[in-house]
Amino acid sequence: MSKTQKTAPSPLDDRAREVADRLHRQNRRQLLGSAVPALREAVKAKVGTGQWDWTATASGKEMLQDKMVAIDPEKAALCHLLCRSAAARTVVEIGTSYGVSTIYLAAAVRETGGLVIGTEHEAGKVAAAERTLAEAGVGEYAEILTGDLRETLPPRLTELEQQGRPVDFVLMDIWIPMALPALEILTPHLRPGALVVCDNVISGATDYADYLERVRSSGDFLSVTVPGQGGIEISMKL
Repeated sequence: MSKTQKTAPSPLDDRAREVADRLHRQNRRQLLGSAVPALREAVKAKVGTGQWDWTATASGKEMLQDKMVAIDPEKAALCHLLCRSAAARTVVEIGTSYGVSTIYLAAAVRETGGLVIGTEHEAGKVAAAERTLAEAGVGEYAEILTGDLRETLPPRLTELEQQGRPVDFVLMDIWIPMALPALEILTPHLRPGALVVCDNVISGATDYADYLERVRSSGDFLSVTVPGQGGIEISMKL
């Protein structure tokens, strides 16, 4: 009898899985290597601003420029399954970075002939993500908007709405202060029953307070918190 794996196998095909696994390994190495520098930046931020959020400082932003900060593979697989179960055709990813999680989303919408709309502020990361998606064999199912999502995303959502394509699924994995503004842009374009998945809401609960208040108390969503690996919030549009 074969030994049961601790976790379920990847939902990706061989080509996409090979690329995703390599990038997940690279992401783990980056996280280990940046742990001490990140702590040092956090202390500097606390001394300088009174806040522990080092990602908002100039040196913190510089340190993150070449980092993936990718979602965990189990969470990415969950997003893939949620998209597949909903037969999602229009998926939005807030914070594409190097495109690791985008592989899972694009592989899901490939089944429906759909499209992933990614957003990423850094042009260098966009170029890298596009190469990643092409290598994984899912490039034709994703497009990435470059720049400030507050400027790039609204007109694209309007175009999709005019084509009769509301948003079915959202992955929110971005610099925390941008999460609520992104949600407010997206909300009018979400179909009833659309899901919004937001990463690290337990580990970042204090900084996510406004976002969590919106999805839990506004009456626009039903929301559940899933613990583990920093936690995720899954919110359904009513």
